Amino acid sequence: MAPKVQGAWNLHNLTRDKPLDFFILFSSAASLLGSPGQGNHVAANTFLDSLAHYRRSQGLPALSINWGVWSDIGAAAKRQVDAQMKARGIGAIAPQQGLDILEKLFTEESTQVGVVPINWPQFLASGATSPYFEDFAQTKETKQREASELRQQLTDILPQNRLSFLVNHLQEEVAPILGLKTNPNPQQGFFDVGMDSLMAVEMKDRLETGLSVTLPSTVIFEYPTINALAEYLVEEMFPSQWESTGVKTKINNEETSLSQTLEEDINASQTLEEDSAIAQELEELENLLKNRNND
Repeated sequence: MAPKVQGAWNLHNLTRDKPLDFFILFSSAASLLGSPGQGNHVAANTFLDSLAHYRRSQGLPALSINWGVWSDIGAAAKRQVDAQMKARGIGAIAPQQGLDILEKLFTEESTQVGVVPINWPQFLASGATSPYFEDFAQTKETKQREASELRQQLTDILPQNRLSFLVNHLQEEVAPILGLKTNPNPQQGFFDVGMDSLMAVEMKDRLETGLSVTLPSTVIFEYPTINALAEYLVEEMFPSQWESTGVKTKINNEETSLSQTLEEDINASQTLEEDSAIAQELEELENLLKNRNND
């Protein structure tokens, strides 16, 4: 406890008159969620959080980040704490993901931010009964109800209509994540329209919650368009009906048709360019002949 408290306070006193751009404190999710048997750890990180709020009240820069467990590196990884946390519904932060989040937080105005991957239904079911989590419990119930309704809609509609239904649903999910005012083109790549790794994680989490499915962490990278992702989801959620509906054949035919159309457009464009070039050459020859006749 003492190193964190004294170290942070010393940094505060030694830099309070300096024109700092950032004063970032690495706190722990323990001060948000609690950590049985680690009262000193919780108290030390709570001090960091309080110091950040105190500095902001004094007009000084400050941000306290309540980090969850990181995978692969750090003391928690060495003690395999991530396995214990996973049993409570708390995931681990991959190093690159953590760096991406840190980079984003540099531009935020928040004083305190918790960065913790949490499976709320599992976490709350593990015995987290504090009033602090009441809002999350309500959110969990609402999302579960919405997910159940969406899944039921998919089950009830005709199999051949499921793909188009999911494409529309994905467009509505992707648009707010990317900050778009209109639904994106389902054939355009996610990363071509501005999606980054953090947005990809958010997208995956929203799909898992909304559709009541478990998806691989790389799903957005492996299926990087709305059409491709919708096909994958239909195949995963209704495997027995996927091939029998002929939906996949339809999509392949549509993609083939699109490719043929694009090829025809390109050929037409090339023909127009050639015609234009020929017309220009004829015009130049005509002008040359006119000049000779005038001479």
